Amino acid sequence: MKKILMVETGGMRLDAFLAKSLTGYTRSFLKDLIGRGLVSVNGEPRDPDEFVYEGERVELVLPQCEEEAGQDFESWILFEDKRLLVLQKPSGLLMHPLGTSWLASPEAARAEPGSNLAALLQIHRPAILKAGTPRCGIVHRLDRQTSGALVVAKDPETYDALVAAFKDRLVEKTYRAVVRGVPPGASRVQAPIGRVPGNRRIVVTPLGKSAETSFRILSKKKEAALVEARPLTGRTHQIRAHLAFLGHPVAGDPEFDRPAPGKPVPPRMMLHAWRLSFEHPASGRAALFVADPPAEFERFWKSLP
Repeated sequence: MKKILMVETGGMRLDAFLAKSLTGYTRSFLKDLIGRGLVSVNGEPRDPDEFVYEGERVELVLPQCEEEAGQDFESWILFEDKRLLVLQKPSGLLMHPLGTSWLASPEAARAEPGSNLAALLQIHRPAILKAGTPRCGIVHRLDRQTSGALVVAKDPETYDALVAAFKDRLVEKTYRAVVRGVPPGASRVQAPIGRVPGNRRIVVTPLGKSAETSFRILSKKKEAALVEARPLTGRTHQIRAHLAFLGHPVAGDPEFDRPAPGKPVPPRMMLHAWRLSFEHPASGRAALFVADPPAEFERFWKSLP
């Protein structure tokens, strides 16, 4: 996204002028944009420490993520108060950039191609980063293709309280999934999961960490079922690994699902974080949030014979 700024009062360094003119960015991030050739003054490059003068035209190109921030972020909000934000995350949205460099310089998330939640929170809720909240307030993760309820802390105290609640298993999470085949009935899977040498997938393995998930069937079709899943531990990819272990992988799971020719192909992985329940860090009262499955999830389920 291109921005054009006119210098009304001269005598400032270029990086200082940008920091004053644009909210939500640190000077170090803007200096990086200048160094990458994304800023010009009167059509010419200029160093961060060079001065700008009255009447000059400063043009900068913000990374693609800024353009994509025009998505209706506000429509994702299920609940918001001074302490926390509960979103209905859409499928396809990455939580944050890969790697850890963005943790030291959160603004780096905004330079990544494509949208990610860390960047969008900086754009739409800049006060979270300004308050010094770790990880832009992100206290737990959903896979990129998983949709559903997600809580974000708006200040460091709330962040610490929610992280502790997740660690102590005081947050109740309930998912919905469309799975291949029809499981025999309700079940409780206690099976360790982790990566085995030479395999990047997270699978059930004696080398893994303990994990427990309860499942129950909500509805059945000829060759598929709508399942409710409650992870009682919080391991990465736990629901997916346990359902694959049962022989009923999540439809559309890129790691485990292998649909037969001629069978309906889902538009995404059919896993949705339906309900989130925890004690509000400020009031101590029980808080329950429900995110209805999105239209493409419902359409796929209805399309199955």
